[in-house]
Amino acid sequence: MIRGVLFDLGGVVVDFSNDNYYKMLAEKSRSTPERVRALIENKQLIMLEEGRLKTDEFERQIAGRLGIAAEEIRWYEFYKETVRMNSDVEALVGELRKEYVTAFVSNIDRSRYSYTMKVLDLDLFDYRFASCNIGFRKPDRRILEFALRQMKLKPEEAVFIDNMPENVESARKMGINAFVFSDRRRLDIDLYKIGL
Repeated sequence: MIRGVLFDLGGVVVDFSNDNYYKMLAEKSRSTPERVRALIENKQLIMLEEGRLKTDEFERQIAGRLGIAAEEIRWYEFYKETVRMNSDVEALVGELRKEYVTAFVSNIDRSRYSYTMKVLDLDLFDYRFASCNIGFRKPDRRILEFALRQMKLKPEEAVFIDNMPENVESARKMGINAFVFSDRRRLDIDLYKIGL
């Protein structure tokens, strides 16, 4: 029996994707979005999202690799200017919370997380799990294991929704009902199939 539903934040609960950020940096550095992505999505991003690297040091290192000034990186500022709540998913969480315990599990650094908590209504979640506070990030199963322990759920009692296939696959290997998010309509169909 399903007792809890866990959501990813970026790309699911909130409308935000780093793709536009990579495009902006590509223009500034006269590079390609693919090269920018490869330079950012590496050990430094993992350390940042696990709370082991400060934002200013992360920006300095990325700036050096791209050959631009650190103030042009705008990791926090770009997020602040563009992040918005996904009203469709927000409504779904509100509906599900009437019968199930809800949580979000997010790969997010301290600067973006503190802003998100300040300006978006995330009180609709019973639990909040941020990689920067836990020290692990998806697809590492330890972050989901931690969340399940805190929520007092067995894997088969949980549903996990994320926009990244590798995170969904990791959850499925643990025995969690997991779905790749693309839009609310598709998610409603997936959830209906398992009785939610």
